[in-house]
Amino acid sequence: MLKTKINLIVINLFFLFFFSNNLKAASNFYIVTKVDNEIITNVDILQEANYLISLNNDLKKIDKNSLINLAKESLIREKIKKNEINKYNKSLVVKKEVLQNLIQNHYKKLQLNNIDEFKNYLARYNIKLQNIEEKIKIEILWNQRVYFNYRKLLNINVEELKKKVEDNKNNNSKITKYLLSEILFTIENKKDFDKKNFEIREKIKKNGFKTAANIYSISPTSNFGGRIGLMNKNQLSQQIVNEIKLIKPGEITKTIDVPNGFLILKLENVVTEKIEKDLKTELDNLIRFETDRQLNQFSIIYFNKLKLRSKISHE
Repeated sequence: MLKTKINLIVINLFFLFFFSNNLKAASNFYIVTKVDNEIITNVDILQEANYLISLNNDLKKIDKNSLINLAKESLIREKIKKNEINKYNKSLVVKKEVLQNLIQNHYKKLQLNNIDEFKNYLARYNIKLQNIEEKIKIEILWNQRVYFNYRKLLNINVEELKKKVEDNKNNNSKITKYLLSEILFTIENKKDFDKKNFEIREKIKKNGFKTAANIYSISPTSNFGGRIGLMNKNQLSQQIVNEIKLIKPGEITKTIDVPNGFLILKLENVVTEKIEKDLKTELDNLIRFETDRQLNQFSIIYFNKLKLRSKISHE
């Protein structure tokens, strides 16, 4: 109980400091950035900074300017996606049960038990549940649009996945799972790789993996410090499994060249579980995972194309 109170005091002191230094700017409401016809104000950026810190408290440790830049870039991504999905507003629908499931995923990642605990948690950062719902809706609609655009390009080798499941079932009654976090990044030119890779690894050393993921990762997991969760070994490529086997829990892999960029993984833990699911269920899970993996790649391609076409101006 005492520890909880101390944590709350620390959080409140941080925000008192943060907002006292920005109070004048917030009261003199002004436009910071425009994304096509959408504006981003200084107040929007302060609110986004709150949101990002609520998902990853480690961001309190970075300097104010880095936090402001991170919040601004986060809002630019959101505006680009929102502008695109608004073109198809009538054909895109958010199902209530999908929204509720994703909200539940959000608060479970924060180790909260129910929606009321989530609301109370958000209130500490001056965030309302409606704000989170709006952000999740944008991501749902964006994913729908990605699927519609790229569904014909999906290439799921069901026979190969079926062989994976059958081999695992025949050779072992147990399955290895990895608890992973990730940083997925891209570069404009190959000559920039060494500099970017060094920069990210220095940030990991200085501020931790979660903060580096927030700042550099282009994966949807970035808001939660890159946390992927528990991954079945069968869901990962052999290339990635080989790299994970070289490290111990708490360590990070070398930078892995993957189709949509470069990947750094942190191995949080390794668990071994008895196989209890039937082959069909396991196969369905692998197909779903592979579909999501490919759609995430297409999402990055789609977004980058839109960003190049978007008019982004800084006031």
